[in-house]
Amino acid sequence: MASRTLTQYLLDFGAREKGGEFAQILSAVSVAIKLTASTVARGPLIVDQAGSQLPSEEQVRRALRRQATNALLAQTESLDQLAGISIAGSTKIQQVNADGRYLLLFEAMHGMTNLADNLPVGSAFSVLERQTRGPCTADDFLQPGTNQLSAGVALYGPRTVLTLTTGEGVDGFTLDREVGNFVLTGPRLMIPPERPVFAINATEAPHWPAPVKRYVEECVLGAEGPRGRDYTMRWNASALVGAYRVLTSGGLFLVPQTDKPDAWLAPLLHNAAPLAFLAEQAGGAATTGIQRVLEVVPEGLTSRVPLFLGCVSEVERIRRYFTEERDADREYSHPLFRNRTLFTD
Repeated sequence: MASRTLTQYLLDFGAREKGGEFAQILSAVSVAIKLTASTVARGPLIVDQAGSQLPSEEQVRRALRRQATNALLAQTESLDQLAGISIAGSTKIQQVNADGRYLLLFEAMHGMTNLADNLPVGSAFSVLERQTRGPCTADDFLQPGTNQLSAGVALYGPRTVLTLTTGEGVDGFTLDREVGNFVLTGPRLMIPPERPVFAINATEAPHWPAPVKRYVEECVLGAEGPRGRDYTMRWNASALVGAYRVLTSGGLFLVPQTDKPDAWLAPLLHNAAPLAFLAEQAGGAATTGIQRVLEVVPEGLTSRVPLFLGCVSEVERIRRYFTEERDADREYSHPLFRNRTLFTD
């Protein structure tokens, strides 16, 4: 039986009443991803450097981000269905068609510190239906994640992979470079339950909130601790890689709010929301610790949130720890406790 390509997949999707109008947007995004995959594979060679001076890592990152963004804009500039595009890291809205019905959010390149070690980097995108007409504004994009029609993540590594949802489950594709098309290799991906693995930046451990410290400590204690089994910890400084690992291998990916002023949080519209959509469509869940990620209403294009994403049982556990911490704070701030001696001889 012949392998099903992304082109066939989108043709079938476009033939349905629900997907007919924005299947072309997804097709354009997939072409941009293929072009970016070729660019990523060239590494420092993409920088046009005069003389014998070698390009710096920062020059390579800027050039790669610029070329990935330009590839996306070139593929979408003539789409009548598309009203506008929001690119992660920019407050400028790219206008496409004032009469278009749909909006595209795109993170051109994520996890770029991985480039120095030849590790995967990625792109993320999601599609929304706009509620107004005329030229797009930032307010058009400020919708909760529950409004997403489609979302996806592409990773550029030893192979280029694309995970995609149109609201009916998650499908995984692998780029076949010989034929120049994505091929369906992971139909109906489901997050494996009860996998003893978690991913978090351990260097920020002193700054974690108490519920996260509790969760990680219980995992680190392994079979001798309250979890009763040994856990594996992984981290490679990329929310997209972490989310993909969860989709294929299970566990929990954690990006907590810390007390560090420069702490990284997940951009809601361009990162956390599409990842949460993929997770839920694959049978998992995503929370900020106190709220379902898909229900968070963004205050602006650059809104950021903590992100805990994975199988339902682990997401529910970390959410419960946050709830217990919050309830304890409320209890001990009650006037009845202010003058009470908690410990006596």
